[in-house]
Amino acid sequence: MALDISYTPPATGEKFMNSEKKMRVLMGPVGSGKSVTCSFEIIRRASMQKPDATGKRRTRAAVVRETARQLQDTVIKTFLDWFPPGVCGRYMRTTKTYFFEVGDVECEIMFRALDDADDVANLNSLELSFAWFNECRDIHPDIVDAMSKRIGRFPSSKDGGPTWYGMWGDTNPPTMDTWWYYQMEQIDPKDGVGTNDNGWDVFKQPSGRSAFAENVENLPDGYYDTQGRSEEYIRVFIDGDYGLSSAGQPVYKYFRPDYHMGKGSLRPISNGVRPIVVGMDLGLTPAAIIGQQDPRGRVLVYDEAVSFDMGVQRFVRTILKPLLYERFSGIPVIIVVDPAGVQRAQTDERSAVDIIKAEGLRVIAAKTNNVSARLSSVDDFLMRQVDGDSAFVVDPRCSQLKAAMMGGYRFHKKNGTIDKNKHSHVAEALQYFMLHVGSASDGDLLARRREIKTVSAGGWT
Repeated sequence: MALDISYTPPATGEKFMNSEKKMRVLMGPVGSGKSVTCSFEIIRRASMQKPDATGKRRTRAAVVRETARQLQDTVIKTFLDWFPPGVCGRYMRTTKTYFFEVGDVECEIMFRALDDADDVANLNSLELSFAWFNECRDIHPDIVDAMSKRIGRFPSSKDGGPTWYGMWGDTNPPTMDTWWYYQMEQIDPKDGVGTNDNGWDVFKQPSGRSAFAENVENLPDGYYDTQGRSEEYIRVFIDGDYGLSSAGQPVYKYFRPDYHMGKGSLRPISNGVRPIVVGMDLGLTPAAIIGQQDPRGRVLVYDEAVSFDMGVQRFVRTILKPLLYERFSGIPVIIVVDPAGVQRAQTDERSAVDIIKAEGLRVIAAKTNNVSARLSSVDDFLMRQVDGDSAFVVDPRCSQLKAAMMGGYRFHKKNGTIDKNKHSHVAEALQYFMLHVGSASDGDLLARRREIKTVSAGGWT
């Protein structure tokens, strides 16, 4: 018996699903239904597989996202919401594997994160039918190349082989100086000539402000409101246009001092439930960012501590501890540091974490040192609103952090890497702070999803 599923994708999503190209990208603004469309594409392709000798339609898919947190909070949450375990199959949380089983359709779906060493290692040995790169603009081209050699290998030839194989991605538009931009526009990065025919089929959704905007019926009123948004944010995440080159530009291009800086001093929450979180950058120029997440979900940055030519112990004793005692006495404190802080120094065989603990402070290492994950943890809140207000608020006393976010912390003009300068330390302290207090969850939109229309898409069985 063939799988009987009805789903109405957005107009561009339907064209995307009906394409037979082996490599496809669905690109558009936030909230346009890309992840849901790609989730259904897995099941649609699985349902099209020819039955084997036992009468089963067996396929295997990989779903790849840059970080484990993003994978869990977005794509896995979305997939499980639409295909609940116990109804459509089984989900193994320990292995992040979903066994879809409906009728004669069986599809093993493996969710993998690129900041997990085991996940990355396993990608090189997978035997797959097809693969999906969620937010593919963040995926390194080496991973894409490696995955291209793993698709089309399941089922094996002795079991009839795959009826269709390929890989696809969904994404907000990349910037115009990236590998993905050149691939999607079929441009040779060396001379700018459109001769890079790589076989990708790109489907661009209309702007969220367009009369033809997609999936708006499933979004809250005012979702595409541009108030408080930077021009670059509007360009990429609302209008769905390619971003401008990042080389030589501020790292935090979505930061607006008139929007993200508090109008007055921020008061910490001292109910004993919400700890003060201190993000700390180590080395010979330690820096710290101090803040909380309030009950509304906003991130509040209360203060900063910066130094120059000073070891960790001296910084903690003479700068950080006095500041914590003066402003945050009686509130639990947790310090989050660079993961490298657990490594022991050659001089006294103590790590930075050991030194901080010896000062009577609770300290943990950040879960990752992945640069993209660190930057995303900040950008996610810069772009977020809570009840119409900014979800990221900085106390006016944080002058060093303000200077860093306004452009002191920036990309190198020539190679696009981040400049290491006097602003880097407080900016990286913010990243470790943000990695701990929160990250984006696009899946929240699913709770506001309207009733699904049941119109069959072309080509479904």
